[in-house]
Amino acid sequence: MLRLDERHRGRGLIALLGGLVLGAIAVVVVSKSTPALSSIDAVVVSVGLLLLLAGSLLVLLGIAHWLAGRDSTWPVDTARAALVAVALVLAFVVAPAMWMHAMRLLGPEWAKDLVSLLYLAVVVAITVTLLRTPKKRTGPSGVSAYGRTLIRR
Repeated sequence: MLRLDERHRGRGLIALLGGLVLGAIAVVVVSKSTPALSSIDAVVVSVGLLLLLAGSLLVLLGIAHWLAGRDSTWPVDTARAALVAVALVLAFVVAPAMWMHAMRLLGPEWAKDLVSLLYLAVVVAITVTLLRTPKKRTGPSGVSAYGRTLIRR
């Protein structure tokens, strides 16, 4: 499970700034080749959109680092929920829609549908992996809840 704490707050600023730079580079790359007219343009646009998505998620991760370790209050929890909602909308709605819009002049349709399906499968797999709770040890630990050593009789 993805865990953030106060030890990694300095990395949040790096992620935020890195995401902004990566996003700016991606916008320049994508804007020159949209809409895709050839297969080379399609590759350039696809890579550019993936860079844009990665930059956007890095910005969200930087904000998440800033929120890590703060007390659980209504505004902080609302901001955390909004970050998750924005990340899911970016991954499941914005990125596929931008890609389909950039590829609108290329055919065949089934190839675009297949790439979209594979992309969504990867995003779902990554999301499930990050949100999965770690398994707890079920065996005897040798220490009681009060800190005393357990003795077998």
